[in-house]
Amino acid sequence: MHFLLAGFLLFAGGLIYQSQTSLYRIVITPAHVAQLSRGYALQFGTPPDRATLEKLIERDVHDEILFRQGLALQLERNDDIVRRRIVQKTQFILQDLEAPAEPTQSQLQAYYAAHAARYRLPVRASFSHVYFSLQQGESAALARARSVLGNLGSGASRAPQLGDAFTDNYDFADYEPDQVTRVFGHTEFSQAVFSAPVGRWSGPVRSAYGWHLLYVSARQPPVQPPLASLRDRVRNDYLQDAQDTANGKAFENLAEKFAIIREDKAR
Repeated sequence: MHFLLAGFLLFAGGLIYQSQTSLYRIVITPAHVAQLSRGYALQFGTPPDRATLEKLIERDVHDEILFRQGLALQLERNDDIVRRRIVQKTQFILQDLEAPAEPTQSQLQAYYAAHAARYRLPVRASFSHVYFSLQQGESAALARARSVLGNLGSGASRAPQLGDAFTDNYDFADYEPDQVTRVFGHTEFSQAVFSAPVGRWSGPVRSAYGWHLLYVSARQPPVQPPLASLRDRVRNDYLQDAQDTANGKAFENLAEKFAIIREDKAR
């Protein structure tokens, strides 16, 4: 009798637990109804009336039924779109669990010293050019450029009228390497802007457009600004790196719970 009674209690407890955790048991809580109401108010600017709220609940139950039936049928498996969405939501939950502490001045100074190259202002150049189109052929454009270079006076710092019409500017002030590359491409011309002699014409040099004569009027070397002038930027970078490190550690802790079986490497 004792064993029968104990078995009956375990069986009844199992049924109760199953009924409370069943995939097919949907509980509409006041908190969930309030969430539906808030979502409607955010979208339409006013809370739903009673009839509208009931329709929202009916639609939510409808979707929940389809969602749970999909889980029961394991439709989420082998679906890249569903997988990506779950990965994004899990990553969102996992990240930024703990905000990093505000850095001290010494920590910022050490971080700035360790990442000095990130904040160094690159070399800059001011220059002008004369452009020669390839419309009449490569050799013809090169010959014209050489001829104009030989006739340029030593006092001339710009002479766009001696060449062809260019689609962009003729004069550029304080341009960094990336800016020059965006205009002229990864070409001989872009390199010459930061290597040609200053204060006289040089070339011809080739770009993605054609041939050019180049006059560099000024060139400033790279500059390492003081921390005080970049404190807010360095602080934000410090905190972001610290947050990324914490997020990475959180994932490592999660990954320790999983066993990775590489059957693709099994012999």
